[in-house]
Amino acid sequence: MTDTYEKYLEHPAGHILAVEDAMKIYKEMAECIDKCTMPEKMRFWNDCIKRAAEYAKIRNDWELMTAEEKMAADEGRSLVHDGFIMSVNVLSRIAEKEGVDASWRSELGEDRKRIGDFACFISYVTGISNR
Repeated sequence: MTDTYEKYLEHPAGHILAVEDAMKIYKEMAECIDKCTMPEKMRFWNDCIKRAAEYAKIRNDWELMTAEEKMAADEGRSLVHDGFIMSVNVLSRIAEKEGVDASWRSELGEDRKRIGDFACFISYVTGISNR
């Protein structure tokens, strides 16, 4: 069965991140980091973007893997996902430390699938922005 955005919106697992919500969170996240004065902030931003792309690639490849390939790759996928979550949390902590509103992080929530969806969205935005 072919995947579509409409099928995603009806996914029974819930915790859906609609494109409109992802756009809002991403915009707030980017504006938040722009307001921060920490000299190394772009290093942490770039790390987040790289981790998002790495996780999005794994998510895309997952569709094409056999059950055996998925079993072999599952631990690595989880580690990459954990790394992306960590990088999002670091950006949020940088902003909070500087007194910059980081409410985008609570809007994103704690659900791993939703955060993984956000990584895919970030990778999408980065990809279309760099043409």
